[in-house]
Amino acid sequence: MRRSQKIRVTISILLLCMALPGGQSLAAEHSQIVEGSKVTFLYQITAPGSPSVIATDEFVQGQHKILPAVEREIAGMKPGEEKRVDLTVEESFGPYDDRKHGRVLRSELPPGVKKGSILKDSDGNVAIVTELSSRAAVLDFNHPLAGKPLIVQIKILKVENPS
Repeated sequence: MRRSQKIRVTISILLLCMALPGGQSLAAEHSQIVEGSKVTFLYQITAPGSPSVIATDEFVQGQHKILPAVEREIAGMKPGEEKRVDLTVEESFGPYDDRKHGRVLRSELPPGVKKGSILKDSDGNVAIVTELSSRAAVLDFNHPLAGKPLIVQIKILKVENPS
């Protein structure tokens, strides 16, 4: 093989090595989460007495759209990195508050509502129907994970840093 062919082959191999699934470059793979980074991540939330939740989500670091303790813990992480974050009740959805219950007439509820149904009130607050009779219902406005410590397993999938 001539020297010019070797150089072309070497350049081609380097370009192939830099191309990653999803169109990311090798440089993008090494992006670190900083303020303003758009982050795609996979997470699993586990709480005592509740089924695990597994999902993929996206957020912008510093906009406080995820739990603050999780946002702090993932700062500086890179794509492919994983971390377990143990959250106290206070760091997750707060303590369970018995005062966040409301009684409504059954006639105010949509048809087909059952105990365990998840509803939104006129202000957009989410509630779970915890009691239901022929005349009334009790709605619980606590987050379903309120009062529970959480284990959050995180894998960073993609980081897009601000230019």
